[in-house]
Amino acid sequence: MSETNGHIPTTSYVDTPQGIFTAAGVWFRATKAELERYAGPVFEHESIERLIERTEVWLRSPQTLAVWMLPIFLWLIEPVPAALAALTVYVGWKGLSPSLVNRPLSRLFEVLDPVWLQGLFSVAVLSYLANIGQIADVWMGIVGFILLRWGIIERVTDLLVRFIWSTLYAMPINDQILRGFIIRAALKYRVSLPQLDALERRVIEKFSKD
Repeated sequence: MSETNGHIPTTSYVDTPQGIFTAAGVWFRATKAELERYAGPVFEHESIERLIERTEVWLRSPQTLAVWMLPIFLWLIEPVPAALAALTVYVGWKGLSPSLVNRPLSRLFEVLDPVWLQGLFSVAVLSYLANIGQIADVWMGIVGFILLRWGIIERVTDLLVRFIWSTLYAMPINDQILRGFIIRAALKYRVSLPQLDALERRVIEKFSKD
């Protein structure tokens, strides 16, 4: 893997005629050859691996954000409103985040992404709440953490999120986010990508045939 600005990407993937499949189970309809054909100048500055890694972190960001916000909400408000607030954050961010791709924010999510760090923060806050007698908050925090980390909230809200996506985005979400990071890398490095619309049309064409 190539190194970009001191960062060594850890993402691994397989390039196939159907698209790119990553070790994390993320599928991009665009192939590596198509990405290089339509956005090649960007990869002279930032590797495909690094941009895919940013995309994977962004795809996990709704879960990451909700896991971090739930203990804070439990600290500030009652258990049921706190759980509803965390759920709203999760659904709202998951629905809108593909159009809000941001490089600095992606770096913040990379810092917040490790499960052990999320668990440590949750344990610290819930231990404090237990010490001051807010047992209902503790149980809500434990249940909420499990539901988020085990993907149960993702499954429960899947239909709603997909409805939001279908009204906002023509491309598959994984490719939509990757495209966003390619555009922002092009802006950062002042690279012109006149053929990027052709890549979008190509991906949408593949998506419509699935």
